[in-house]
Amino acid sequence: MCMNRFITLLALTVLLGSQSCEPKKPLYTTPAATVQRVEPPITKDPYVPFTRELFDKLSMNNIDVKLVQFYIDQQLVLTRYLNNDQVTVKNGVIKFNNGKYVNEIVIPQYTPVVCEAVEGDGLRVNAESSPTTTLKFLNSKQYSPVNYIFNPDKWNKDGTVETIYDGNKYTVTCPTCSTNQPNEAKLVAKQSAFDNLDKQSKIIKGRTIGSMIGNNNPNYGK
Repeated sequence: MCMNRFITLLALTVLLGSQSCEPKKPLYTTPAATVQRVEPPITKDPYVPFTRELFDKLSMNNIDVKLVQFYIDQQLVLTRYLNNDQVTVKNGVIKFNNGKYVNEIVIPQYTPVVCEAVEGDGLRVNAESSPTTTLKFLNSKQYSPVNYIFNPDKWNKDGTVETIYDGNKYTVTCPTCSTNQPNEAKLVAKQSAFDNLDKQSKIIKGRTIGSMIGNNNPNYGK
């Protein structure tokens, strides 16, 4: 009887000893790896010059050019000096330069504009709602037979140009033009706006046996 108790105690001791040697379970669980979502890159719709060829294609497809969203591909800066009684203006900002007040209007690169009028030698576009704030873009065999380029109202002897904007005379510069000449600025549009012009769709209605028999048999249907 004592031997049986001894064997039982020995077995319990061995069992407890083996459990104490087992590695302890961790007090925390490893978080599941998070999968980072990668958004697809946003592709910028490329701009293409609005050419005379595109203008003709719009005309052939009976599309009004005034429905096209245009952009000016360069920055144009319009400035004019003010008298003391002209300091309050509604367009642009007022700066004090060389002892004089200067009214400055900046048209950033790729400013959206709409066509207000189609003229014989170009388009007149507008970035504002006023009919007096239009700018002329010329398409001429002599100067630019392909693109519609900025056309100032006057070229000065010192190389500067002038234009009438909102009833006032401004000097125009182009800080982003490689030649520093504002007539480098041209009208452009987004490529997607013209992709549909190159697509011609034809819907196939199909043929039926009845229509085929009717066309070939003059007595069909009598």
